[in-house]
Amino acid sequence: MKRRHFLGSLALTPLFVQARPVAKITRIRLSTLQGRFHKFVAMNAYDKAPKGYTYEHTLIRIETDQGVEGIGAGTYTLANQAYVESLKPLIGANPLEIYQMDGDRIIGRSSAFASLLEKNRHLDGPLYDLIGKLTNCPAWRLMGDSVRDRVLIYDSTMYFSDVWFKDRGISAVTDECQEAIKSGFKAIKIKLGRGDKWMERSAGEKRDIDVVHAVRETVGPDVLVMADPNYGYRGRFDAAWQLIYDTRADHLHWMEEIFPETVDDYRTLREKMAKANIRTLLAAGEHVRDINAFRPYLTPTRLMDVLQMDIRQGGFLDNIALAKMAASAGAVAIQHNWASQIGSIMAMHLSRAVEAIPMVESDRSTCDVLVADGFTLSNGKMEMPSKPGLGIGIDEQVYAAKCKPTEIIIA
Repeated sequence: MKRRHFLGSLALTPLFVQARPVAKITRIRLSTLQGRFHKFVAMNAYDKAPKGYTYEHTLIRIETDQGVEGIGAGTYTLANQAYVESLKPLIGANPLEIYQMDGDRIIGRSSAFASLLEKNRHLDGPLYDLIGKLTNCPAWRLMGDSVRDRVLIYDSTMYFSDVWFKDRGISAVTDECQEAIKSGFKAIKIKLGRGDKWMERSAGEKRDIDVVHAVRETVGPDVLVMADPNYGYRGRFDAAWQLIYDTRADHLHWMEEIFPETVDDYRTLREKMAKANIRTLLAAGEHVRDINAFRPYLTPTRLMDVLQMDIRQGGFLDNIALAKMAASAGAVAIQHNWASQIGSIMAMHLSRAVEAIPMVESDRSTCDVLVADGFTLSNGKMEMPSKPGLGIGIDEQVYAAKCKPTEIIIA
């Protein structure tokens, strides 16, 4: 065999294939992170009190023997002993064997860890961050090719400020909307459902309609405006329809969770909207944990246009599968996210790689323990850094002062 042919054949053997890094998870640290909203956030239809300025969730740090760590967020409950026990099988595992991989793409869960990952789907966050850092690629690259360079972001922090700050009335909401636009947003979401708890019913219903009118007048015709009653019209189909009909000229982009989802109610609502030529999209699903529960709303007739599985509750893999399901029915998937800066960053990575995820929900919160440089909002869209993983790090001084006192170590 000639030398050049011999070398060419060697290039095709495993000896010449770039080996994946061999790493082992040696420690997992759980602690309580405190995030801060950019303003005081009032209440929504179901709240018993305003959201306030801050929130808490579990910060997850998954560390390897190579000194590389994955950073992520827990769900909406803080870590307890059962959760700690559930993570112990990750100790000693090679991160690159936790998922099924095709080249540099994650395509599923490995059989050895499928049960653990399905139970704790939020672990996609820190594990994709870790694998991205080990393979030197951003988390979105683990999902697919880039489908958009910058990601459309919407501000979802417009709550019942008019109810809480009674002396300011509706201007309390419109002022917040103006601030969002000045801060670079081109899409906003306002809360409705005041008559469910916080105001007398008929007065609350009228206030909802007046708020929609005022917000549209304030932001102009070119800003996407979405509305979310948080089930505030439960059991009141006629009132729900009146809200949609009376705000038809305001061209709401979508109406979210106007009442608890049933196929019959959504079918009736869709039919009435079609007859009235109202093109507002119907959005729902933040409480859904099984993507198959969306199927009756997509076939044989599409009753939902925007599927909103929570980003942390659903993780990356299930939300990618949901986006594919949505696309096949002409719908989109836009993940619910609240009280998590990390959750918003996770959703940005999804949108970067998945065509049917065209927008991301932002609660505009920050966490001083996180280092998240390079995320820049301009003209409604977020530019993301090209760093490996999720593109975030830890400020160790802040961690030592604020998170370490609550730390739980799994090793």
